[in-house]
Amino acid sequence: MTLINDKFLLNNKTAEKLYQKVENIPIIDFHCHIDAKEIYDNKNYDNITQLWLAGDHYKWRLMRANGINESFITGNAPEFDKFKAFMHMLPYSIMNPMYHWCALELKRYFNETMNFDDVDIEKLYDTLNKKLSKPSHTPQALIKKSNVSVVCTTDDPCDDLKYHRLLNEDNKVKVKVCPTFRPDSYVFLSKDTVTAKVEQLKKNVDCNINDLTSYISALKERIYYFDRNGALSSDQSFEKTPCVNVDAEEADKLFERVLNGGVIEETKQYALAGFIMTEISKVYKELGWVVQFHLGPTRNNNTKMYQQVGADSGFDSVGDQLSAKRLNEFLNHLELNNALSDTIIYPNNGQDHLMVQATAGNFTNSEHRVQLGAAWWFNDTKEGMEQHLIDYANIGLLPNFVGMLTDSRSMTSYTRHEYFRRILCNLIGDRIEKGEIALSHKTIEQILKDICFNNALKLFKIEGIKEV
Repeated sequence: MTLINDKFLLNNKTAEKLYQKVENIPIIDFHCHIDAKEIYDNKNYDNITQLWLAGDHYKWRLMRANGINESFITGNAPEFDKFKAFMHMLPYSIMNPMYHWCALELKRYFNETMNFDDVDIEKLYDTLNKKLSKPSHTPQALIKKSNVSVVCTTDDPCDDLKYHRLLNEDNKVKVKVCPTFRPDSYVFLSKDTVTAKVEQLKKNVDCNINDLTSYISALKERIYYFDRNGALSSDQSFEKTPCVNVDAEEADKLFERVLNGGVIEETKQYALAGFIMTEISKVYKELGWVVQFHLGPTRNNNTKMYQQVGADSGFDSVGDQLSAKRLNEFLNHLELNNALSDTIIYPNNGQDHLMVQATAGNFTNSEHRVQLGAAWWFNDTKEGMEQHLIDYANIGLLPNFVGMLTDSRSMTSYTRHEYFRRILCNLIGDRIEKGEIALSHKTIEQILKDICFNNALKLFKIEGIKEV
């Protein structure tokens, strides 16, 4: 049996028909971790291990779960041996999204179909590498093949954005590549991080930074720089929602303390972060940016492995830190200070979807939309996406959902949009066949197109691209 076929994840006739309406529409990937330089350089990958396994902590976690030695994951083992170890693990990933994602990527980008427990791994490695060496498999070619219209990368506030400019000045590059302002490490400060952040900002702004006012001014200058270079959005990730219980005078004192090497407790760190976020959010609103918050993960839990391989290496967990009261207070504070923009909130814990969507509804009006974002990280599974869509619809308007993103570092991860679209069409098709939805074919088709493309196009105010 071939896993990937026309009916994959489409379990009713209506779903099959609906998917045909959205299968080939473009992709707006409004949050990912792809490197703009990698797109610009457009170099062929040396091998499938480089494309598939380098930097992918989703895969690394599963390899560790299968007892594979770290040398085959982040270590110095030969590239083929790493691929071989991964492929030996893959049959055991049934009911994990990785099983489906890898099958989709092999089919869509390499036209390879197989049962993962019956693979000549050496032959497959050679076959994939030969295809990767062709012009059809450079980063830009893969993006084109994926029908991607817009890529929004994730960028440090002090990035010079050189490669974004080069890409968007090159008429041969058809995809629009936009930077995204990612300031969380400049917002949540401690004595161990503040000096480095101040020094980075000093190198990129023409001003002295000796107090909180000048520090925030420098961050604002970088926001305007990003805007001039095509940014449409900011993105912030915190374990807990920032607090809003300090005034300017106390925030000044907290900043001075950490700048001078002093220690402030975690609650004060989040209070200082809340003050800084409020001030820079005023500029976000002024510029009409979409603001994204990724909230809740507990990061770098394994100290030994963090010291060995660093952050973002597969040692983060679903958190239980989000508070409805605190999130409401934060959004309310932004609203009262004319600092609340169109906002997308992604909770790391699927148990928080209802809470976040209910909170979002408190602050959505004709001036700005606040909404629950796509099922993120530990939730972008088949069942996680289904439950997310149900939670979104139960206390909101599903047709207004801004849709899927990749959150990925790989040029072949765009099949996650296909995965999402199939799950969405199957869910809607099932409800139609059960008699729970009765709308015209035209209306249903438009709703699906809006979720998969048009809503993001309008929310991010992307120019030069037509609705579908």
